[in-house]
Amino acid sequence: MIPKILHLIWVGDDSRRPDNCIRTWRDHHPDWNVRLWGNTELDGIDWINRRHMDAMRTREWNGVADLMRWEILLTHGGIVVDADSVCVRRLDDAMLDCPAFACWENEIVRPGLIAAGYFGAEPANPLVARIVADIAGEDSVVHELAWQTVGPQRLTDTYRAARYSPLRILPSHYFIPQHFTGVTYEGNDPVYAYQLWGSTRGAYDQLHRQTFVLGTPAAPAPAPAPAPAPARLDGPNVQHVAVDDDLVGIAPLDVFRQLCAGKRVLHVGCASDTGRTLHLELESICARLDGLDTNADALERLTPLTRSRLFTDFAQVTDAYDIVLVPDMLERVTDAAAFLTRIAGVHASCWFVAVRDACRARSEYHAESGTFAEAVHADSHVRYTPYTLGRTLGTHSGFAVEKMWFFDDDALLTLLSKPAVALAA
Repeated sequence: MIPKILHLIWVGDDSRRPDNCIRTWRDHHPDWNVRLWGNTELDGIDWINRRHMDAMRTREWNGVADLMRWEILLTHGGIVVDADSVCVRRLDDAMLDCPAFACWENEIVRPGLIAAGYFGAEPANPLVARIVADIAGEDSVVHELAWQTVGPQRLTDTYRAARYSPLRILPSHYFIPQHFTGVTYEGNDPVYAYQLWGSTRGAYDQLHRQTFVLGTPAAPAPAPAPAPAPARLDGPNVQHVAVDDDLVGIAPLDVFRQLCAGKRVLHVGCASDTGRTLHLELESICARLDGLDTNADALERLTPLTRSRLFTDFAQVTDAYDIVLVPDMLERVTDAAAFLTRIAGVHASCWFVAVRDACRARSEYHAESGTFAEAVHADSHVRYTPYTLGRTLGTHSGFAVEKMWFFDDDALLTLLSKPAVALAA
């Protein structure tokens, strides 16, 4: 039985500590032992992985918290929850009748990855003990990002290596009903907390200033007063398309790294100028990264730089993937329908397609020379708007467009699935 102890960890700048979030956990669990671990405990305890904590604190405070998390659970048991989360429902006692539990990060955009931010265990749990011991045996844990070396990827890899079947893995929506990508749970099952993604979104400067009412979901950070709205655009030929702004302000590489980490990925367009850079950045974090590009010369230049398997034709692709990643390619093909049919033929769980947004493209007309200057890749054949992109993807490929985001200043990112595995929303 997991003891009724809630642990929250905040290390680093105490002036940004989200006491408002922490308070929601205390308020919903008045009869539990709620413990806050901070800088005093970090410096004053003889941690097993002290040397790794010292190395990590100069890079990622969230990584220090992850390192503390495992040792706290090993010694005391209980449940560690992320400090940048808001509790909206008391945890059920039935959650405690197991040796350990966790939840998925997100079954759609991060399938197979176990979240580390909501983990419960009995003291001296063998899975937790192995995580601590494995980390202690590492020469370094700062050669890659913390979520890989000491966080969710470490947990997931150890769970699989140990074949620890007693771990109860709960649905992501129990604690993370809205992923940082915007994919949101819309069912009627219980939701116990909302993850606010303070580290991912760089939101800690504002997070601790928000007000949360007991029993209600977290509201987004207050936005500036909107400018006066223009006259509403409407009419028989006006199309209204849902586009999410959750990724605005997050660097594209960070988004792709989060999505692809620990996954089997096929990167289409891997040998273009921008594609090559992205491919090399993703190689170290994917469980497997393969590349496809029809430009044989460009692919030949990429070959000595990567360990990936590289293909020149979709007919060569026979494996299954978690993600097919297609950034900045759809505009450059002469036959979008044929191209989409080919990527739809890849056996995968989901597809991410990114294009430049014609509505936000930079352009200007020079009357004196009678020329129109347009910021567009020289290989482009067509430009897309949110409506024409959604129509093209749905009409020519049979994909279900699950979500569309504004992305990378002047681009659009879409999450696609096959109808058989489409979101219930």
